[in-house]
Amino acid sequence: RVCGRVFPPLLSHGQLSTSFLNAPYIGNRVAMVFVYTDKMESVTDKERKKNYKILAKYVRSHLMRLSPPGYECQEDKGSWMLAFDRIENGIKFGLDLKEDVMDNSDLFGNVDKERAFRVGIHWGPFLSMGPHIVSGHADYFGPIVNRAARVAAQCEPGQVCVGVPMGDGEEPPDPGPSVDVDVLGVKQLKGISIEMAIFACRKRDTKKKT
Repeated sequence: RVCGRVFPPLLSHGQLSTSFLNAPYIGNRVAMVFVYTDKMESVTDKERKKNYKILAKYVRSHLMRLSPPGYECQEDKGSWMLAFDRIENGIKFGLDLKEDVMDNSDLFGNVDKERAFRVGIHWGPFLSMGPHIVSGHADYFGPIVNRAARVAAQCEPGQVCVGVPMGDGEEPPDPGPSVDVDVLGVKQLKGISIEMAIFACRKRDTKKKT
């Protein structure tokens, strides 16, 4: 009888979604990302439900475009808890998702597609990780979860923000060469004892000025 897993799971070229074994865990550190969908108060309930379904497809599609893919922990009425192996992938996910929805989505009603999401990102250690008792998806525990959720909650619609705790030795993460970062300030977020430095991310303009 063989117990446990000796080799990592094989990723199929045709894989449509992630499994529990794809959840990032190396070094007990993860990029936790919360995505909050706009309430779309200007549209009808029927249009809102249709839009949520459309936007959910965009979220799941962009998770699978990364290597390794991003991981969907939880989803509830347009609110998403996601995990990535490194912060660059979390930022890339948020910026690519925003751009794709703006350029290509066909939403119902009068919706400002640029403001469809608020994305909050926090990189750090988690205390534990295990299967959710209902969904079976990987569920993370520790301050990182609440911190990422609060970073997303303080975002303006359309923003992709990273939160870095002050005074605990963490350096601002490197977002990668294709991203510009604007410092929004140091904030005391609800339910968090330590102050957080908040950075807004945007894609670097690579077009040459003429």
